[in-house]
Amino acid sequence: MVARRLRGNELILAGSLAAITALIAYAGMKKLGSAGLVLPLVVVAIVAMMRRPIVMLAFVVGLTVLAEGVDFGLFNFTAKLYTHATVMNILVALVVLSVGIDMVRHKRRLRVPRPLILPLTLLALAMVSGIVTAHAAGVGVTGALHDENLLDYLLLLPVAVANMDIEVSEVMTLLRLAYGLAILKAILGLAEVAAGKGPPIEGTGALTYYEPTANWLILLALLGIVAAVVARLRPPLWALMASPLLFACLLLSYRRSFWIAAVLGLALVLILGLKAEGKRMLIPVGLALVASVWLLSTVHLESTSPILARATSLSSTKIANNVEDRYRLDERANVLGEIEKHPVSGLGIGIEWQATHHTLPIEHEGGRGYVHFAALWYWLKLGILGLLAYMGMLIGSAMLAWRVWRRAGEPLARAFGLASLAGLAGLAAMETTASFTGVDTRFTVLIAAQIGVVALLARIDTGTPKRPAN
Repeated sequence: MVARRLRGNELILAGSLAAITALIAYAGMKKLGSAGLVLPLVVVAIVAMMRRPIVMLAFVVGLTVLAEGVDFGLFNFTAKLYTHATVMNILVALVVLSVGIDMVRHKRRLRVPRPLILPLTLLALAMVSGIVTAHAAGVGVTGALHDENLLDYLLLLPVAVANMDIEVSEVMTLLRLAYGLAILKAILGLAEVAAGKGPPIEGTGALTYYEPTANWLILLALLGIVAAVVARLRPPLWALMASPLLFACLLLSYRRSFWIAAVLGLALVLILGLKAEGKRMLIPVGLALVASVWLLSTVHLESTSPILARATSLSSTKIANNVEDRYRLDERANVLGEIEKHPVSGLGIGIEWQATHHTLPIEHEGGRGYVHFAALWYWLKLGILGLLAYMGMLIGSAMLAWRVWRRAGEPLARAFGLASLAGLAGLAAMETTASFTGVDTRFTVLIAAQIGVVALLARIDTGTPKRPAN
């Protein structure tokens, strides 16, 4: 009798699951066409990944890095992932939810990394202030909340990742996968240029990646391999052999801000990673580089090389004659004028600045809602609290990266810590000419996950560093 009842319950459960699967497939077909038939499999896979937060994180970050926008010439159908903000919101929420469920199941308390407590608190208060200020100016609460969804990533994702209950070896596997993903992105970017499908630059060449996400991952991978070499952490041969691909891809991105960040980051890696005898060589090498740059700036070079054209465009004369560079300068003057009027509260989230101080040489669609200087963007949109939160996030993240570099027992973790520290210094310089953190969807997911991994390593890998013998 009991067996019969159990079989009956199993049949009811199986029938219910079949009905739910059919409904999901039907809804998927109505929304996505024939591709919607695989939706039940996707749902099952997501449910399975939810049981392992690190797998969920790897899936979401990997998908974000691989799925390029419309500017990627080899394939741009992946840009549909970003058509509606809801998709990315759900994916990030799944990472946070999977960690939360795991914490409840194993009765772990929430830990906020100490260097991030103040910045995250300031960010939360600034977000509330930004909504209140915008609402007072006539922006709906729903619209203001939508405009802050990327800041939610920055607020929640680092804490979620830092609270994962995993072993150091699992984090090392995650970092190796990230390095492999950087190599894959470099290969795809170079293939795009070789096929002539990249966006044109300086009228002749084609670039690899204009969007910041892939360039940031590749920059971190380069800094990581250099950090491992100069600190004598014995990186694997395959990683060394792949580094020219990373360098070539970053060079052919033609992103001047990333070039500057790379130079600054490499200098910091050398200063912190080299031993005393190696540091003595930094002065003559640095003087030689300065002399080379000065000679290039004083000699008129007849060359059609887009790389040289981009490098020499950093001179003051070229900036004054370049309409896009002049636009950034005029934009900054107008933004500073708006901040001077509202120094404490800012304009509020979703409110556009006005060109009341300098006339703009050109207009960009949506340009009045963007600022080519991240610190000013936070100050303009979220007030003084936003500025302090942004600066605090950079400083707090750098403190965690320094701790990993100095205290981690795993060589790969130490190299990642030094690369993150140098990368954050480069990011601070880079975001004086563009705004990525909390502004660009894909970059915000990547940087928030990176900060979380750094915080996680600072908590779980605090053993004696395994230094190679001299």
